[in-house]
Amino acid sequence: MSVSVLANHVGWAGDRAGALGQVDGDRLQVQKCQQGDSNALAWLRDKCNSNLTNILLSRGANRTEAEDILADMWSDCVPGRQDRPALLEKYSGKCNIQGWLATVATNRWIDRKRRDSKQVDLPPLDPEKPQESSLDHLPAAASPTKDDALVELLRASLQAAFAHCPAELMVLLRIVYIHGVSQREVVRMLGWHESKVSRALSQAMQQIQTDTLKELKKRDPLLELTWQDFVDLCETEQIGFL
Repeated sequence: MSVSVLANHVGWAGDRAGALGQVDGDRLQVQKCQQGDSNALAWLRDKCNSNLTNILLSRGANRTEAEDILADMWSDCVPGRQDRPALLEKYSGKCNIQGWLATVATNRWIDRKRRDSKQVDLPPLDPEKPQESSLDHLPAAASPTKDDALVELLRASLQAAFAHCPAELMVLLRIVYIHGVSQREVVRMLGWHESKVSRALSQAMQQIQTDTLKELKKRDPLLELTWQDFVDLCETEQIGFL
């Protein structure tokens, strides 16, 4: 079960009316870009660049970081490179293109921050000692992981929030929103009043939202996300956690 699927079940993702039509339109436009249509890519950049800049700024990047990241990203969207496929080849068409690009840009910003934080100053060479290669002083490269930094950050924050949720509320969320048991059936099973079931579900969802964002802030203080930002990012990723 992905985060976005659960979010849509409980209504966290808001009103999605017309979203499918938008995704279909995005898919057609991206196909033109993948075929080398420079006008289509220019149109896409004009449409999204300003919003993507604002998204990165709202998530904690400064303007220079946002502009540098987006410039590199748009460059990677140009097809025809021999060393690697164009970035847009990775677009699955399952979400709107701006949301997908925002996720890519956010992930690149997080990766950039983490690279910067790992930079170390090389110690000065002692002229009295044999000279060593500068490479000898560099830390070993981190072993590759299955998930990128952003996916792992989202998953870990949500897992922590669910771990804080009382067991009875977790069971209630599961049977209603994952297994499809109606609230009326839950009332008969537990002997509760229907308003109590509805109130318990609302409280559980609100607690998970609050705890997820709190955990996210604790893990990465520079990243500024609203709950809607969190859900939008999750819609472009398959994040198994249940």
